[in-house]
Amino acid sequence: MQRSYIAAVLIVWCAVAAAEEPAKPAAPAPEPAKVEAPVLVVEKSTAPLKCEIKPVMTDDELRACGARIPR
Repeated sequence: MQRSYIAAVLIVWCAVAAAEEPAKPAAPAPEPAKVEAPVLVVEKSTAPLKCEIKPVMTDDELRACGARIPR
């Protein structure tokens, strides 16, 4: 007898749950903020120097040979 009460309660509870309004869909997610890419700067020398390897070199001579030394 007790099992039939439990079964009846479960059936009624499921019917009530099914009759309720369906859940509303969630609001669409906001779009992520667009990040602008930094502007790239290209370094160009005014007069290309010939690359000549020496035991002691200046910064300009190193740059002429492809070294990236901050100014």
